[in-house]
Amino acid sequence: MNISKVKNILFQLSIILFLIVLVIAIRFEPITQTFQFDYDEGFNLMKAFLYSKGFSLYSQIWNDQPPLFTVLLSNWLNLFGDSVFAARLLTLIFSAVLIWCFYQIICLELGKFAALVGTILLFTSWLYIRLSISVMIGLPSLSLAMLSIYFLKIYKRKQKKIYLTLSAGCLALSLQTKLFTVFLIPLILFDLLAADSKIQNIQKNRIIIFKNISFWLIVLGLVYSFFAFLYQQFDNQEQLIFTHLKQPQNLEVENFHNFKYLSYMIHQDYDYIFLACIGIWAIISQKQNNGLLPFSWLVTATLILLNHQPLWYHYYPLLAIPICWLAAYGVAFLYDLFLQSLHKDLKKINVKKIFIPLSLVIIFISLIILTPPNPRGSVPSNLKLIQMVKKYKSFTNWVFTDNPMYAFYNDLIVPPEIAVMSYKRINSGDLAFDKMLVILKKYRPEQIILTRWTTQIKNDINLKDYINNNYSKTYENTAKSEEHFILNQLT
Repeated sequence: MNISKVKNILFQLSIILFLIVLVIAIRFEPITQTFQFDYDEGFNLMKAFLYSKGFSLYSQIWNDQPPLFTVLLSNWLNLFGDSVFAARLLTLIFSAVLIWCFYQIICLELGKFAALVGTILLFTSWLYIRLSISVMIGLPSLSLAMLSIYFLKIYKRKQKKIYLTLSAGCLALSLQTKLFTVFLIPLILFDLLAADSKIQNIQKNRIIIFKNISFWLIVLGLVYSFFAFLYQQFDNQEQLIFTHLKQPQNLEVENFHNFKYLSYMIHQDYDYIFLACIGIWAIISQKQNNGLLPFSWLVTATLILLNHQPLWYHYYPLLAIPICWLAAYGVAFLYDLFLQSLHKDLKKINVKKIFIPLSLVIIFISLIILTPPNPRGSVPSNLKLIQMVKKYKSFTNWVFTDNPMYAFYNDLIVPPEIAVMSYKRINSGDLAFDKMLVILKKYRPEQIILTRWTTQIKNDINLKDYINNNYSKTYENTAKSEEHFILNQLT
């Protein structure tokens, strides 16, 4: 490897490092002080913590997601310490890689100016920075997917099999992080087909299309299957697949009103969508084949999210990425319009030709001004509850809780069967109250912390009687929504 390549790699790594430092600088207090951005943070941290203690995924630790992020997070915490900050830093690294790939892809297609503007749009899209510092699996999965697309774009230029291999491998890793990127497979294959068609015309060899697509799919399947067999995923379809499919409708929850909730999510980025519409027009009118991937991504993701229930806010990057990608095409289109509108003699400006791009820019700025802020609060912490958990920490082996973040902050573990006590699991009936009772009797946890499903658990007569007969209540908030109990032997 020559010196120029080494310098280029170091420069690219320095850009990623700069993005990480930038986010830490502008969001230092939330990263270090926020107790919990989302309940998923607690679930992911506890799964990783239990895995580091020797418990196995699926057979012991209940897990409805692929294993890669849990395994990676577990090793990361072993290396840098069991802290929430360290875990959030890992997600931030994935986010920086996503942003870097996004810039590089657009730069290859449209040039540096459009790439810079499109990247800024993505970076400032609704909740992107928040998701960049949350211990959740969506952004890491999308980061690996974008890395896959980036390698595919490099392959289209250099025609080296190593890039095709890396592209397939990265998407397999993305699927082993979260399966929601599976819809990208046919879109990437179509993009690969378009790339190979050029080779076909030059080399008069149609068979190369089938070979490269087959090769990409084989590598994808092999890498995915390796992790699946390694962590016995194929033996645990109930957790990985059926929990997601057995979601009964609950129209009292806003997340089941897809169109309304989807409108709520995109409300913050109407200005970006306006630019994306210009980009779609540019792609169609100028027949820019490279723009078909983000366009088909946006259409496919929108159709999926309109039908997938429940619909969560952290799915929004599935839309934000193609919207900002298409917006970059809009930026490039407007930029070219301005250049064409200006006469070579700067003293003579063609007013008629400059009117259209100028009007579009004014509309875009107006949308930015008129779009109200649409923030999302974090999960509140209870200092008294944290203190109670800490008070009995030295006597505690197990904690039964619907919010494992309280246990993680005190280096305590929960029964692996309830590492994830999510809405999805409760709503699907996978974790019924009789199962909770069995777990309580099996582990006899020294502490019980209820903050999320308190009412539901207390309404079950068998659970209520068992807790009242074997535990003493040490704390209850005024709303009676958060409670803490200790085993009677500790009193």
